[in-house]
Amino acid sequence: MQITSYTDYALRVLIYLAKIPKRQATITEIADFYNISRNHLVKVVHQLGGKGFVKTTRGKGGGLSLQRPPEMIHIGEVVRSMETHFHWVECFDPAQQQCRLLPGCGLKHLLARAGDAYLQVLDAATLADLLSDTDTVESPKKKMSDNLK
Repeated sequence: MQITSYTDYALRVLIYLAKIPKRQATITEIADFYNISRNHLVKVVHQLGGKGFVKTTRGKGGGLSLQRPPEMIHIGEVVRSMETHFHWVECFDPAQQQCRLLPGCGLKHLLARAGDAYLQVLDAATLADLLSDTDTVESPKKKMSDNLK
């Protein structure tokens, strides 16, 4: 089972925002923190906003914040909303299905059960479960200067 970098970035944005509940963040700030493309992150944040995970405020003093408390954001819901499909193998996609073993192959059914179990584990976890009391979010510049001390 694998998620796309798009979904990975979405989860990273949510974790970042959960770590700073008293303030808003900018896309540039998050992109710099994770060292990822700002342009790519704009698309991710747009979808997170459209799906009700992130609140975006435009203009001076604007930024991003969580739309819901971390305890109310289930990881399975985020993954399902960001991924375009769950075609674990070719035979899951009717347009690509060319396997000569179908319909009698047991692999497809086994992988379907594994995929369901994978998503059940993600459904049981919330954004709050991913946070640690010791984790902090600092700007990359601050981290570098702290290392010089």
